[in-house]
Amino acid sequence: MVDIERVVTLDELMDRVPEQLVRDAESRRAEEDTRKQSSEDNMSKEPSKARRIRDYVDNHPESRNKDVVEALGSYGITAADVANVKSQQKRKEGKVKKAPTAKAKAASTSSVDSSSTTTLTNSGPTINWRELDAGVAFVKAAGSIQRAQHLLIIIEQIKAC
Repeated sequence: MVDIERVVTLDELMDRVPEQLVRDAESRRAEEDTRKQSSEDNMSKEPSKARRIRDYVDNHPESRNKDVVEALGSYGITAADVANVKSQQKRKEGKVKKAPTAKAKAASTSSVDSSSTTTLTNSGPTINWRELDAGVAFVKAAGSIQRAQHLLIIIEQIKAC
């Protein structure tokens, strides 16, 4: 049960708090709001590290990372910052291509002949589909390509004896 006589309204509570404490709290809140506003204004006016680096590199295209750090070190720019910005620029410009995967390399070097024979490499042997199927079955039976390669090495060593 709630004791009605002990319930205090917000107005009554505010009347009990000394006015000086209320004024202090309000002034602290106003100071914090002012600090937040001024820091937001400063952030929008100053260029970022990345912007500074991009501008410097645009004006000095032959500059090395070390040169950029020496010129912009007073802004807290490190060699890692410069390297990151340069690599991002290269990616955006399309200069850096991803290294082709093993699957893509195999696809680009292999070709399918209409006579059901495929050439794995330009100078390598030709393999028909039946042999390819047998190879796939061998890899599946071994569990992985690495394990199949290991088994082939062991077989070669046994044959050499």
